[in-house]
Amino acid sequence: MRKTLALLFILFLITACEIDHGLGTLDSRITGRVIFLNQDKKPDYVESVRIVAAVNLPPQSLGDVVFTNTSVNLSKDEPDYYVPAPLATYQLVAAVWKEKGQAWNYSKILGFYGFDPVNFTFDSVKVVLTKEQPVAKNIDIYCDWSILPEKQNN
Repeated sequence: MRKTLALLFILFLITACEIDHGLGTLDSRITGRVIFLNQDKKPDYVESVRIVAAVNLPPQSLGDVVFTNTSVNLSKDEPDYYVPAPLATYQLVAAVWKEKGQAWNYSKILGFYGFDPVNFTFDSVKVVLTKEQPVAKNIDIYCDWSILPEKQNN
């Protein structure tokens, strides 16, 4: 009888304990495609492209910006992307590029959500992630390689 009570007491303690599972996963995100225009004009000096999303413009701190951990696939005309992002209103979702042999400079914007390459117009389109809508889909970013300058040989 004592063994049964001890076993029941131990089982009660185990089920009553809370286990810290860490930070958990971030289920909110921004998804879409990067649509590269004028692929034949992609400069050789571009190493990679990543997606960034900014809560404030200009960002006041690193806490105002989230970005992809990996680069988009430059060998495709329209690679998919996703950015894990906390619930917030993002003022800008953009593609930034990195030059070979250089550090990332997140001000090198190649394209952003709201750019219309046909009419060459720019709209400030916010992306909102809420508890009810934690995933923003089809946030497509047009990037025109022809806007980057040709690298001058020194």
